[in-house]
Amino acid sequence: MEESKDLAIGLDLGGTKILAALISRQGEILGEFECKTSAGEKRDAAANILFAINSLLADTAADRNRIIGIGVASAGIIDSEQKIIHYAKNIGLKNFPIGTLLEDNLQLPVRLSNDANAAAVGEWIWGAGRGKQNVIYITVSTGVGSGIISNGQLITGIHDSAGEFGHITISHDGILCECGNRGCLEKYASGTAINERANQLLKNGETSSLLSIIEKGLVVTNKEIDAAAKQGDLFSIRLLKEAGEYLGMGVISLIHLFNTEAVVLGGGVMNMAAFILPSIKETVAKYGIPKMVNGVEIKESALGNKAGVIGAAGLFYLNNDAQVTMN
Repeated sequence: MEESKDLAIGLDLGGTKILAALISRQGEILGEFECKTSAGEKRDAAANILFAINSLLADTAADRNRIIGIGVASAGIIDSEQKIIHYAKNIGLKNFPIGTLLEDNLQLPVRLSNDANAAAVGEWIWGAGRGKQNVIYITVSTGVGSGIISNGQLITGIHDSAGEFGHITISHDGILCECGNRGCLEKYASGTAINERANQLLKNGETSSLLSIIEKGLVVTNKEIDAAAKQGDLFSIRLLKEAGEYLGMGVISLIHLFNTEAVVLGGGVMNMAAFILPSIKETVAKYGIPKMVNGVEIKESALGNKAGVIGAAGLFYLNNDAQVTMN
């Protein structure tokens, strides 16, 4: 990388928001701009994406000569080589040529990555996985996904789909998943799964301080589950502990497969880490092969909800001297 090219733009495309940020080669956020996502219409999405980046550049008065490129983190099925988002359900996009859009309009090179992979890169270079060559990042949010760094390489697979951690089967005759399979992990341990199970059990008469919400005809949210658990509600604590156990069983599989040094957990559900993380660690210690799981660091994300946008910019710092310096 040219020494003068010491900045990169990160773009995180989410279901509700588009976040653009200017990132230094030290992983510092020098400025950011956020706007709402317009799902379903390519022209609206294109306009919002360009608006976010142009607003970022204007707000930071960035010197374009210092910018090496634009890294994009997106959910869904992507083609990183062609820089196309084939299908992203949460954004409502199909066959969206984001590389062409950005390169034609901004005259900067573009790199595209799955959002979990981008977050893994961010945590590896600048976050909780810094200094290690084997790191697995797991995002637990609406769904469950992962990004895998093995021997200093990001594993993407032939279709950029490696790391679909949420769709490993933990019960062959379990809950039907949207993917068509049964018993997928994210049907038991995602934010959506926790929420659905809480409301179902409460409607079936489980005892909890949250029951009054159901009796009013309202829906219990994960934020309320977290608050109730912190106040000692046994139902909520049990629910989160169970989610941690399911995640722990999945983490064991990843450790056994990849012989990693660290597992980093992020995503909105990890706001409830006080109850979930100990359960994950206990499950891994109880059921994992001791020689493989002992010594593996299992910890929360250091970059939080900025891991995706920082890691997207970090795609331009892979395989060069900046990466070596950071690690």
